[in-house]
Amino acid sequence: MKLSKLLLATAPVLCLGLGATLLTPGSTEGYSTIGGSLSQSQRDFRIFNNFTDSGANNNQTPDANFPGHQGAVMAIWKASIEWGAELHGNGNGDPHQPGDLGSGGANFDASFQGEATSVGTTNDNVHSELSGSSGGVLAFTETPISDGWRIRYYSGWSWADGPGSSVSGIDLQGVACHEYGHALGLGHSTVGGATMLPSISGSGVGQRSISTDDSNGIKAVYSAKATNKPRITGVSVASGVITITGTNFDATGNQIWFTQAATGGNGTPIKVINLTSNGTTLSATIPATAGPGDVQVRRNSTAHSGLSNAWPFDPGTGGQVCGFTQYGIGLGGANIGTLNSASTPTLGTSVSLVASGFNGNSTGQLIFSLTQTSTPIFGATLLMDYQNPVVMLPFATTLGVGVINLTLPASPTLAYLPVYGQVGVSDASQAFGWAFSNGLEMVLCP
Repeated sequence: MKLSKLLLATAPVLCLGLGATLLTPGSTEGYSTIGGSLSQSQRDFRIFNNFTDSGANNNQTPDANFPGHQGAVMAIWKASIEWGAELHGNGNGDPHQPGDLGSGGANFDASFQGEATSVGTTNDNVHSELSGSSGGVLAFTETPISDGWRIRYYSGWSWADGPGSSVSGIDLQGVACHEYGHALGLGHSTVGGATMLPSISGSGVGQRSISTDDSNGIKAVYSAKATNKPRITGVSVASGVITITGTNFDATGNQIWFTQAATGGNGTPIKVINLTSNGTTLSATIPATAGPGDVQVRRNSTAHSGLSNAWPFDPGTGGQVCGFTQYGIGLGGANIGTLNSASTPTLGTSVSLVASGFNGNSTGQLIFSLTQTSTPIFGATLLMDYQNPVVMLPFATTLGVGVINLTLPASPTLAYLPVYGQVGVSDASQAFGWAFSNGLEMVLCP
């Protein structure tokens, strides 16, 4: 049944629903808990993409860290993995928090299981839209917690799927991050800036990234990340066999969990079981029913600490993800330009990058490095390690646009290597004489 929602009387903030009638303080911190936690059998989540507002599915740009899905599905996927024990892959995918998706630090990681075909029941672990509105309530979570949950978003609001750090409408990712916190067993917080505050102002983008108080709350429910929790650090594929590298895999009885390829189903991950390991590698034939999404390792334990972090995985591209992904969009200041590419960065080929949004005719530099950063300098934010470049190319802009052609090395050992690029353009109108772009991650394709 639909459980009660907490409403704030103060305008103009908007309210976020909670599927419980009582908030029990979990500690002297600002967070609170509502009782219960999700066992390993309830780590799955799915999205029924019945959102009627076109803004909820505007983002149709693929992202290497969220393979196979765009729009509302990608936005809610990002929201959910923010609660994970550690970074989701390399942590990229959200311009609001570049390189930082996955901030929970607890014995909790969710299992993305793609799209559902209906809203499901109150314990089917499905996000979906609900027609109409209810005062100032944006969304609410129905729980029994330990047996699952359901999250509903009222259609009366104008939903926006991002991915930029400023949106027009209500930010679906930020609201989903809040509501999923309830599904995990958290109540509302009294700490300013926390994702679990009971209301938002503005669009809600700020609630995409959980705060220290939110992290403390999920640790109170699931305990801080254990030293023996399995950890994935890389994935490779050869001849249909996946090899996962990491730490804390058991000698016997391991499982690999995949996202299901089919839409619908009951949300249960696709599993390969009874795997042996030397502690740092696991290998298995990829099931035909595994689709693009995440991969996880479960050691021989049903404890919260028995399931690993989630790692992006796409069987359709050889199991790993490659391509271009923008990050650091909407930073303001001297970050006025855009850097992007429609090319595929395949080793041994040439790619074209386009720098746009600058002023007039000028000259600039493209720099790639092996490290993503966020360094304030020259009235802007530098998003790669400019002091240790691996590529430096001069280029010219005409009417604010420059095309940069880059030849990639042919060495197969560089496959799936991520590098991080940004351009700077001479611009006398800027306080320090330079204008900059967003960052562009390039993961090299074999």
